[in-house]
Amino acid sequence: MKRFLTVLFFVLTLHCSFGQELSPYYKIKAADRVKQVLKDFESAFGLLTNPYIVDSEERDEATYRMRASLRDDARFENDLVPDHKGTKTIDFNEYQRIAFISYKKSGLTYHADWEEAEFKAIPEGYLVLFYGSKSLFGNYQGIKRLQLENVPCRAGVFIKVTENQVTEARIGFMDTDWQDKGKGTISLIDQRNPLEFITLPEVVDKLSGQVARAIPKSGITRLAIEEITYQGLGVSNDFSKQLTGTLKSALSRSNSDIQIGLSTTRSLDALLKLKGGYQKAGNFLKIGVQLFDGRDQPVGSEILAEILLLNIPNAEIEPAEHLVREAQRMREIIDQKTNNGEIKATEATELVLEVSTDKGYGPQSYREGDIMRLKVRANKPCTVRMIYRDAAKNIVRLRNDDFRIAADAVDKWIEIPEKFECAAPFGLEMLLAYATEGNFKPIEKTQEQNGFTFILDDLKSIVDMTASGNEKEIAKCTIPITTQAKRKVFGVN
Repeated sequence: MKRFLTVLFFVLTLHCSFGQELSPYYKIKAADRVKQVLKDFESAFGLLTNPYIVDSEERDEATYRMRASLRDDARFENDLVPDHKGTKTIDFNEYQRIAFISYKKSGLTYHADWEEAEFKAIPEGYLVLFYGSKSLFGNYQGIKRLQLENVPCRAGVFIKVTENQVTEARIGFMDTDWQDKGKGTISLIDQRNPLEFITLPEVVDKLSGQVARAIPKSGITRLAIEEITYQGLGVSNDFSKQLTGTLKSALSRSNSDIQIGLSTTRSLDALLKLKGGYQKAGNFLKIGVQLFDGRDQPVGSEILAEILLLNIPNAEIEPAEHLVREAQRMREIIDQKTNNGEIKATEATELVLEVSTDKGYGPQSYREGDIMRLKVRANKPCTVRMIYRDAAKNIVRLRNDDFRIAADAVDKWIEIPEKFECAAPFGLEMLLAYATEGNFKPIEKTQEQNGFTFILDDLKSIVDMTASGNEKEIAKCTIPITTQAKRKVFGVN
């Protein structure tokens, strides 16, 4: 690293006379932007080294975010090998390889607190040096404990500036070298309005703490975190994946006694679900989440958080407008009362229907070529009707007809034989499942094609027909599904 910086500082002296000079005010703004990049890297790297985060879309999004925060030639101090005596700094690709392989089973906890910033002019902008402390915890190769707590840390972030605004910021190195620290540093912990500089990972950490405190102290062994989507509509995008994955990672670090994820469980009494949404409100992004029990009844109050939109750089927060409109339209159709009665709390003796994809409960997303598998479970003998509406507005009746869950299949997951391969056209799709101890009105407008039963009626008519006119209680479960083209491969040197 010394050699690298010597070359860099030689260039600095040649350029300082004609580089754009930032005022103290804009240096503070630029420092906030650098902190966002460092915290974004921290949350993405932490998610990728967390063995409990297995959703491929969440991991892909974190990989993109991590690589976008780094220069191609980034180097990190080799602090992942306990008692290491060799090369001090290594290429980040090697650093990442050690983290992913040597901490695959135990995971790696990574956290940094930044206290001061120093600006050094370079030809293309500035090298911003951040000083603070870093903590690393894990079990190296499952054998040797790594425990670095609040050790001095320095990060070098290269920024480009146009008209006092940071247009690019990428991490160049991270080490523990404070020898060249200057006297003209800027404090990052002075008294300021926290909303001015708090980052999304920090907001999510606080949110996870509130969620952890709201979880009942006994009897709960699993927390299924459903995707936190725009306005709670169930439309998946990269930002919803980032938000949900970061929340999962934070909760899994702070709740070692509870399994975090989306996978199903045998007992509804041991299960909690976390659902929620986010939306813009003026200059803020508002996030709201709610705990539910295994029967989808609320547990406690809604938990809220907020962040300034300016502190979420380079993020497409809202999904495509046409997907939002379609989701709102489908919600209006689907969210209606069944049996012409009021929605009421589910008692333990009432019919409960659960539906899960191979990815778990709640809103899901699939990429081109992915295969989706479905399963269903009920707590009482019943008749089940399952309907799938794809992005082309085709409506398919699963298993080609309504089917019975007999007494010997109660409380057991039943695999649905149809498997769906994600293919164009892409967009918002919807799985609807209904169950009754009686029988549904028959669907008459159907057509057999290639082994599937297509329903030749509009969705509203089908929902109206299914959800009404039945003397028995009707249980309902819906899963919004966003289908997308394959993600472009991120170039890694």
